[in-house]
Amino acid sequence: MAALFLLSGCGAASPAGKSAAGGATGSGTTAAPRTPVTSPSSTLEAGIPAQQTPGSATSDRGLPLQTEGRELRLQQRDGGPVITLTVTSLAVQDTCPVDGGRPAHDAFALLEVEASFAKPADAESPAPPLQLSPASWSFYSADGSRYDGGLGTTPATSCQNAGNALPAELTPGSSVRGTLVLDLPARDGALVLADGGTDVAEWPLP
Repeated sequence: MAALFLLSGCGAASPAGKSAAGGATGSGTTAAPRTPVTSPSSTLEAGIPAQQTPGSATSDRGLPLQTEGRELRLQQRDGGPVITLTVTSLAVQDTCPVDGGRPAHDAFALLEVEASFAKPADAESPAPPLQLSPASWSFYSADGSRYDGGLGTTPATSCQNAGNALPAELTPGSSVRGTLVLDLPARDGALVLADGGTDVAEWPLP
């Protein structure tokens, strides 16, 4: 994925961390400049720095802290099509609510996700897709340590496929909606989405 700027989403990120093991490939990303938060869908022109405003929240890793229902807006550095992503629901459960399966680790995280990728203005220069598979997500424990194991275990994949599974990638000009299931090593911590090796946003676990 080409370099992205955060347009909105409860603050902005500085380059931090790495994508999960086996994460999405791409040309690398640059985390966004800090942006004022005026509303859940406020925007910022790509490349124009902005100051963090009182009340905006970032994690210890310098990433914007997202909440259920808050829209995350990203754009390529060159001003390409805008990506929007919203985690409408985030729950941690001991078993899969669809097939009753148990996790390989400690618990399942179930994320209901809605995302869209605007159609590029130049059809001859399509933007690469945004990867949404478990390999693009990382888990950070409450003490700040990053889990290096995979979150897309066989039980998690089985649970996800038993329901309305979220597609593994978001392509330009498309919209997706579905459930992402991750196998967590602990119930307390945060989930981080990465693009091309750069973390872009963080969701604390409930």
